[in-house]
Amino acid sequence: MQTDIYYRDITRTENLEAYLLEKVEGACEEFFKFDSGAHLTVRVETDRHRTHARKPSYTCEVILKPTRSRGVIKIRKSDESFKRALMKTVDSLKSVLRKRSGRKQDHHRRDPMLSFSPTWEELEMTTVAS
Repeated sequence: MQTDIYYRDITRTENLEAYLLEKVEGACEEFFKFDSGAHLTVRVETDRHRTHARKPSYTCEVILKPTRSRGVIKIRKSDESFKRALMKTVDSLKSVLRKRSGRKQDHHRRDPMLSFSPTWEELEMTTVAS
């Protein structure tokens, strides 16, 4: 697993990097068990000139490139609080990975007999025959 973190208009500290790695890699750890060669890119930036009140707005973007499939997962969230922006991104990443996992498990595994509901005539025929 390869993880890259890019900062823009944010001071890089060891604590910030450890926090980002803990949250983002923690959300993807089940995914990385089966795809150890995946590439994870995290971009964190501040948009302070885009708001009317000149309050900083933080943007967190996560790009996940699996090795076995061509689909790339890209999530970008922003908020006035850095931690809320990160948590929104992590929650979205978890839900996308959960949906992808669920689709793979259900792919071509639908049993037609599970949705079978007999009619009254069929039930009467089985009771008469026995």
